[in-house]
Amino acid sequence: MVFRLSLAAVAACFALGVLATPMTIDYNTAKLFPRAAEGEPYPCPDPSGAAAAKQALVKAGAQPIDIGIAMLENGCAFKAGYSAGNNKKNDNAELGVYRNNWHMLRTHCDHFKGASEGEWFSRGQEVHNDVALATRCQRQLRDELGQSQYFSLQRGGLGNMELGEEYGMYVGKYEAFCKSHMDDGMAIYYIIPSV
Repeated sequence: MVFRLSLAAVAACFALGVLATPMTIDYNTAKLFPRAAEGEPYPCPDPSGAAAAKQALVKAGAQPIDIGIAMLENGCAFKAGYSAGNNKKNDNAELGVYRNNWHMLRTHCDHFKGASEGEWFSRGQEVHNDVALATRCQRQLRDELGQSQYFSLQRGGLGNMELGEEYGMYVGKYEAFCKSHMDDGMAIYYIIPSV
């Protein structure tokens, strides 16, 4: 199949940056936007919104590692921009800006200790919609589990240490970036192999 574009159409594409800039899909917001190469900083589609979201996380007590995990899990959204559970249920349900699974939350976050596996949706909405609660839980999870066990449970479910090591390596890259980008509209991305 051959596509023919008029000179005006080609000029319009360049004017809009469509052909001049690499494009990608932000799967969290389903929008196309220009983005730098992997590992290169780029401005979020809504820089002031991203900056405000980062600042809300910092105000809630987030550290660079937390901002990095939020960026890794949600791109420029810096919030839970997906439906509660993320098409998973019970202990596997992903919740909140850090996409922690319900098992981690109900067994290691004081706010949810004692909750049942079946309460993932009703109780999970609390952490899904509240960045301050999500950040408190995130810190408790990391403190209680330790970094390597946290990474393992976060990425590989119930105990895949190999996936946890790989996840931890990527989190380190995001954390390093976020140390100097805690409150701006910039982001970075790395392609993490699928589980």
